[in-house]
Amino acid sequence: MCVITAAFAIGASAQFRIGNIEIKTPKPPQPKNPPTTNPNGNSVPNPNGNKTPTVNGNKTPTSNTRVETGATRDQVSEFIKDMAPYREGMYHLKWWSKSTDSIRSGCGEVKSIQRALTEGAAFLEIIKQKYPGIENPSWSAGNAEEHLVGDFRRAAENREAIVKKCVNGLMDARLLTEIAAIDHAIADFDKNEGYVLRRDFDDKAARHAAVTERWKEAYAAVGQTMPDDSVFAAYDAAHERLVALAAQNAGRWVWPPEFHDVMIEAKARAWLKNADPKATLVKIGLMHRDWEVNHLSNGIPSGRYKRGYVMFRKPGVQQCLVNNFSYEQNYVGGGRFNQEAITSGMSHSLRMQSCK
Repeated sequence: MCVITAAFAIGASAQFRIGNIEIKTPKPPQPKNPPTTNPNGNSVPNPNGNKTPTVNGNKTPTSNTRVETGATRDQVSEFIKDMAPYREGMYHLKWWSKSTDSIRSGCGEVKSIQRALTEGAAFLEIIKQKYPGIENPSWSAGNAEEHLVGDFRRAAENREAIVKKCVNGLMDARLLTEIAAIDHAIADFDKNEGYVLRRDFDDKAARHAAVTERWKEAYAAVGQTMPDDSVFAAYDAAHERLVALAAQNAGRWVWPPEFHDVMIEAKARAWLKNADPKATLVKIGLMHRDWEVNHLSNGIPSGRYKRGYVMFRKPGVQQCLVNNFSYEQNYVGGGRFNQEAITSGMSHSLRMQSCK
């Protein structure tokens, strides 16, 4: 009895003796990562970050597996097969809907626009029948573009709005280029001696039509004749700054021509009337009495020219306008020059000047 009592007394120790025999007792196993328990009795992750199963109120384990949403793999596979005949148009639509760089997206090509609209409409009918409301699958996580069936569905549904936005983006880019050119003209106003106004500077509708000429077919393809006038607001404001600067400096310039040539001046009058039928000539003259000759590096003449100016009025413009011209002849050998070179004509830039 004493031996048994002793055994119980030292049961917590690692070993004990009975006579000459030493008996080792194993320690009770200890969990390496004991779970902690919250006030509700549920097991929670232990401090070292390892997770233990959660237990609900009925003491049954629950699963933490992620639930997939959106289209299944089979649906995506079928969707892509059905889209194959319309792939080019659909990819155009999807790209244009996401792209912020309209110039590089190709929506300025009328054939691309028409194909995208036609193929988008055709594939939408298939979507309505077989994949109504189909959404991007969660299992893809957007890693493969062809898996994004929801995006393709939306592209087909919103095809007209997507293409219109893209074409308007092309116009916005063109207008930004025009505004940059105007700002450059303002910065170089003195360097260009005030010759910064275009011939239609006083005709807003003509300026707008000139800017949209490049894209009018693209607009027609989406059912529009012209963009809304609000598109031109910043462009018109920049142009008005340029015209105001020209008007402020009209008194700075003097009339330079001193010489005359009846034949060349007749040509210049015709050029002016052709450029602006409403123009009323005020003055005309040439900068040279004699021909100015250009020579090649070997000393042989390449041509000759005389330059001059016309001053004229335009209805509705207070100041006069000045335009320069050049009459040129090419050298044909033997000391002779031809009648008129194709480079002859009137420049496109005008200067506003006092009518003196």
